[in-house]
Amino acid sequence: MRVVVVGGTGNISTSIVRRLLDEGHDVTCVNRGTTAVAPDGVETIIVDRHDEERFESAVQAGRFDAAIDVIAFTPADVRSSIRAFRDVGHVVHTSTVTVLGERFDWLPVTEDHPARPSVPYAAAKADAERVLLEAHYGSGFPVTIMRPSTTYGPRRALRQIGIDSTWVSRMRAGKPIIKVGDGRATHHLLHVDDAALAFVGALGKEHCVGQTYHLVHPQHTTWEEFHAAAMRVVGREVEQVGVPAQVLEAVDRQRFLFATSVFAHNMLFSAEKVQRDIPEFVPSVTVEQGLAATVEYIDAHGLDEETDDLEDRIIAAQRDVARSATHG
Repeated sequence: MRVVVVGGTGNISTSIVRRLLDEGHDVTCVNRGTTAVAPDGVETIIVDRHDEERFESAVQAGRFDAAIDVIAFTPADVRSSIRAFRDVGHVVHTSTVTVLGERFDWLPVTEDHPARPSVPYAAAKADAERVLLEAHYGSGFPVTIMRPSTTYGPRRALRQIGIDSTWVSRMRAGKPIIKVGDGRATHHLLHVDDAALAFVGALGKEHCVGQTYHLVHPQHTTWEEFHAAAMRVVGREVEQVGVPAQVLEAVDRQRFLFATSVFAHNMLFSAEKVQRDIPEFVPSVTVEQGLAATVEYIDAHGLDEETDDLEDRIIAAQRDVARSATHG
């Protein structure tokens, strides 16, 4: 198939492009050309998707069989996609499980759960989903919606308090790290190479058109366990200091937004539907394998960020509170 990927050089889309090439597809990426260079064998169209006229014209001229859109975030973005992809046979759109919020009516959460987004990013994604489904049911727009949970990989180093690589330098230095509360909030963490299996596996499947899927690892973990795996990869065990979510929010609400509004909560989603409809989705990358590749990438590209002293100050304050409570 001739497949256009809107994005193609980011966290998930790099793995999607590589998977498409491995399966013999003809791949074109559409992006601004500012992040990275696409692999050999991939054509790149340099255009900003927010320049809607040029974006839509460029995609239309390509006469593609299928599209995977990784960087549509708002209703305006997807309305442009609907125009750009009007002659494309199958469109896979990237949403997020956070459109459902963090307080659920049943567990594990299935795709038919009511949407209750709690952060602006998720609210915009929920509105974008509605626009796409209205286009599907109203005019037959051939869309499949993927809702990844937290995906990680070489280009997206993360831990419970955020997305950065400072945990590598902290662990190597023997410094403690923060966990939110007791660190035992459940979460689905999916490696980008495993996520690509579902994106590419959905293409051309008629039964996937008009469907929404939770793209999550069938097994959940806790952030405490995830951090412990990171320590084993780095080769240095450090203390995880629990800090209440409300404290982090009071210190810097914007910096810790996802840590306090999403990562601090138990997230448990069903992977049954995506596994049933896309049998190619068989995750195989273990957390330690994924984190080892991430650390290797960080080292190879000099991305081992030095931490500022905010984390040290928060930990010191939390320890003072704990000592006061003990000796009070």
